Amino acid sequence: MTARAIIVGLVMVVLFTVVGCFGVFLRYEIIGTGYLPRGAVCILLALVGANAAMRLVGRFTRRWRLNSRELLLVFLMLLVVGAIAGQEFAQHVYLNLLGVVYYATPDIAPPELYLEDLNPMLVPGTSPQDAAVRWAYEGLPPGQGVPWRAWLTPLLVWTPFFFAIYWLVLCFMATLAHRWEREERLLYPLVEVPVETVTGEPSHASQLVRSPMMWLAFTAACILYSIKGVHAYWPAIPDINLQRSTQTTLGGPWSAFNSIPTHIYPEMIGVAYLLTSEVGFSLWFFYWFQRVQQFIRIAVGIDVGHYEFFEFQTIGGYAILAGAMLWSARDHLRKAVGVALGFVRRRPDAPDADEPYRLSVLGFLGALIFVIWWCTYFGMSPTWAIVQYAAFPLVGMVVARVVAEGGMFIYSSPFRINESIVDIVGGERLGAQNTALLTMTSWTQIRSTATMNMAAVVQGLKIGSEMKARRAQIILVAMAAVVVAILASHITSLYVIYNWSVPKLGWWPSGSGLNTTTRLARFVESPGGMSGSNWVGLALGAAMTWGLVVMRRQFVWWPLHPLGYVTWLGWPIQRYWMSIFIGWLWKATVVKFGGYRAFNRLRPIAFGLILGVSVILTFWIVLHYFYPAPSLVRE
Repeated sequence: MTARAIIVGLVMVVLFTVVGCFGVFLRYEIIGTGYLPRGAVCILLALVGANAAMRLVGRFTRRWRLNSRELLLVFLMLLVVGAIAGQEFAQHVYLNLLGVVYYATPDIAPPELYLEDLNPMLVPGTSPQDAAVRWAYEGLPPGQGVPWRAWLTPLLVWTPFFFAIYWLVLCFMATLAHRWEREERLLYPLVEVPVETVTGEPSHASQLVRSPMMWLAFTAACILYSIKGVHAYWPAIPDINLQRSTQTTLGGPWSAFNSIPTHIYPEMIGVAYLLTSEVGFSLWFFYWFQRVQQFIRIAVGIDVGHYEFFEFQTIGGYAILAGAMLWSARDHLRKAVGVALGFVRRRPDAPDADEPYRLSVLGFLGALIFVIWWCTYFGMSPTWAIVQYAAFPLVGMVVARVVAEGGMFIYSSPFRINESIVDIVGGERLGAQNTALLTMTSWTQIRSTATMNMAAVVQGLKIGSEMKARRAQIILVAMAAVVVAILASHITSLYVIYNWSVPKLGWWPSGSGLNTTTRLARFVESPGGMSGSNWVGLALGAAMTWGLVVMRRQFVWWPLHPLGYVTWLGWPIQRYWMSIFIGWLWKATVVKFGGYRAFNRLRPIAFGLILGVSVILTFWIVLHYFYPAPSLVRE
């Protein structure tokens, strides 16, 4: 790992975060969306292009070219911070800290409901009339600037908490990384894209970059979204609608099959082609399995509460799958903890001799203790702090597994831990202070709507292994990137919010604070409690997942993967199931009639679709900032 690669990476992190914050707040177009951030892919291709240009100049530029490891390090740093400026952090934290105060009014959420119980150090003001709160919504008075002084205390209080959460994520996944990479040999389909793009640099372009099939697919994806982009400026030019839904209006039980999304995402078709057959099949199969369940429920007279029933099934599935993963890794975890505490000595030639278990295990425990202490110090009951942050790494681990094996471009858990706690226990029992703090602490990671950092981190650690870098160095560099991104986000986000004002922001940010406050008020007054249907859903989800795990372990021919079952709910799979089906069918057909030699020969097409969509959508996002137009893809 070279100093220049780290410097280039950190500079790119700052630029990426600043541009990302402007995009998410003003346009709600996000360059860091997904577990293969499109903007990061564009930067990687730009650096590869710069290498190619310098090769044409000659040997005098040799020392300026970045080699494959340096290029991967820059991409790794962008990967682990890609969504900080988007759905994972910035779009939630600042707007919601303002919103829970500004909307604490008698008609929305009376101050005595929760605001009077909050520690004033957590928010930039304690009344909707405070200047730091009011100016964000009503605009800065003439001659006034961003009220940094009012934000100094809450940022100093919250920032160590943010850092601890990200450090917890890094250390937890670093403890499991050797198990997933070397012992279980997971596929990591999204990681193949940057690795194959830079192989051979800086002396020559990779085989992928030299492939005509890759460039053919790349061009096709660019043409497709170029037509859509031009239509956004000149509506007379015909559009290509890639996000359709069926228009069926069936009645009775058959209504379960109304309005089925049939969206086409070329990049997800490419990813699905790279997946193992059972994972690709399971991802789209269980989407239809959910529809069939809804059909049966309506047929037997249950016509309400479908989503809640499926959500509790998913919670049960997550619990069993997380337990199964930890149980299968028990020997590995026992060894890691033993090495960290000094009870176990590794042989110098052991496969995991270089794994920094002391750093990762003790770092995870230290971060977990700090997070729980922080929550209790500011008023949360230790019981609920422990519950939320004991569940958090387990939920994140399942999401990371979905991405590492299933390659989901966008995915997060379809339930939120804090909301599940309220649903089960009830806001009335929890109390206003616990409910409010569970909600506020969820804005980092737990509230993520499209990406959760643990999945990005596990891919970053895999890229580090492809670089042959020491795991401890990768952990520290990744954490440095996170620190820089969060600090850059603090400055940029507040600058944008106050200089434009909340009502002038994009369609989602402008309503974020109101939606969050309304939801919080409803949680505080929620009686909660598990219904009989909830218990049935929880038990059914647990039993189904256990059965899928057992069958997959016992029978090689078993075609259903448990990851497909826990991924069956939420907007990501609704949008992606059709594209996954097309990619799976493409691969199945190629393998059946041409074998794996034909499959490997056509892989560049899959990479071309992924790279082409990343480049063209990033181009339109940047252009829309200077010349506004409707978004091409709503995510």
